[in-house]
Amino acid sequence: MSASFQQQLKRLFAQAPLNQVYADERVLIDQALNNVFGYFVLQIGCISDENLMLHSRVNVKVLLDSVYPAANLLNDGVQFVQADLDYLPIGKDKIDLFLLPHTLESADDPHYLLRQLDAMLLPEGHLVISGFNPQGCWVWRHRWFSRNPLFGRANLILPSQLQEWLRVLGYEIKRLDYTPIRCSSQPNNAGFWSRLLQRIERMCKALGFEFGNAYCLLAKKKVDAPTLVGRKWQMPRWQSISGSAVSRKVASAKRTQIKK
Repeated sequence: MSASFQQQLKRLFAQAPLNQVYADERVLIDQALNNVFGYFVLQIGCISDENLMLHSRVNVKVLLDSVYPAANLLNDGVQFVQADLDYLPIGKDKIDLFLLPHTLESADDPHYLLRQLDAMLLPEGHLVISGFNPQGCWVWRHRWFSRNPLFGRANLILPSQLQEWLRVLGYEIKRLDYTPIRCSSQPNNAGFWSRLLQRIERMCKALGFEFGNAYCLLAKKKVDAPTLVGRKWQMPRWQSISGSAVSRKVASAKRTQIKK
């Protein structure tokens, strides 16, 4: 997996007009992290010098990336692990929460990466995944009209496709949110075009279409109930009764054969 997409995106998110897209996406990430608990949260890759895990209630916050982060992140209580993102130094069933800000879009094989993360995630753990909506306004503008090479290198994934992958792995989709459309280079403009876009956005959502620039998905790893073994294991009562009844019938049949 190459981190070049995340690194270039980090520079663009710090500049206008994509800084507004980042601000919208940051709100969704904060909302997804707010009600998830645990001991370890691990963010893979970096798209900003800000602490994306600031509003997480998980105790230990760890950032893993191939490049050293800004000093303010380390001063903000974030622990850093420098590693090649193709070889994640994480054991099985160790992490309570993964934060993937545009991480899957940097992966050559995002489905394979998800399977690896699934093995590292604890049962009932969570994934928070953010990415660009391939049907979003900014992607259309920069991928097709301005011919921006950044989006050409990104492995953009439809949210519906991502949900299907996660369901196959046994995850429950807890929430999926989109940022506003914001096609204008002046997103805070309260003029005619801004109001028109808001109306179009509400109509699209009512019809089931989402054209927001970015999305944020929260998924929970579901596991089957464990089977008790050892001292706590007991034969169910109905099986015990059934077994006793069978034993009595066998004994009765033997007595009958002996009398004959």
